[in-house]
Amino acid sequence: MKFKKIVSLLTVFLMFFCFSSTELFADVTLPDGAVVGLPEKITVMDSSGKSVNSESGEYFFSVQNMNFGEVYTKDIQIMNLRDDKAYRIYFYVEPKPESKKGEIDLEQGCVCSFFFDNELFYQGTVSGVGTIDLTKEAKELGYYEPGDSHKLTCSIAWVNQPGEFLIDEGHRIVDKTGTWILTPKSGTSSIKGEIEFKWVFCASVDEEYVPPNTGLFATDGTIWIICIIAAAVMTGIMFILLAFKNKKNKKNKKTQLAD
Repeated sequence: MKFKKIVSLLTVFLMFFCFSSTELFADVTLPDGAVVGLPEKITVMDSSGKSVNSESGEYFFSVQNMNFGEVYTKDIQIMNLRDDKAYRIYFYVEPKPESKKGEIDLEQGCVCSFFFDNELFYQGTVSGVGTIDLTKEAKELGYYEPGDSHKLTCSIAWVNQPGEFLIDEGHRIVDKTGTWILTPKSGTSSIKGEIEFKWVFCASVDEEYVPPNTGLFATDGTIWIICIIAAAVMTGIMFILLAFKNKKNKKNKKTQLAD
């Protein structure tokens, strides 16, 4: 009895632990059937030629030497290059709060906007919290039949600069008598900030999708069987005609020799 009680307690503990672990790591709600990563021949590539990692679905947006007030834009093309399957594509943002470094809080200082086929669907922080919460729920990026393509566009701008870190280079006049400083420099000579985050792409296959029957390239292969049979028949007829022609030629030669 004691052994059974111990086993029961351990089972309850393990179930509780597994449930707690699932709740701890399942921060993002994926649609039914969606799996992190991209199937073969589903291509997601940015305007610089950088592709999403198909296995993990990860993509990193990188901006170096960002200037205050300047807008940085990245176009990402999503394509279904398969000829037999249709998919729905999704993505979400995975922030890393521990990655923030420097005097500038780029998470709060930058404005991020997402467009799907040039239509705005998100505006907020680079970490995915804004008009919708991309850290909690994956956003659908369209339905893709064979050959379909759509565009995801992201624009980021550093628009909020903390006042205590403003750089004032001062104001001076230089003439032939020398340099006259009207306003001295103030503040720090340089400021910096750093933040890391990534996007994760997911896909779900449409199990009910049926590839179109294009006639000549019918998926059941019937047309090819017909073509093979027709070719075999024509080849047979050619051999019969050649044999008949050879026989006729031999007969004509015998007739000429008899004469």
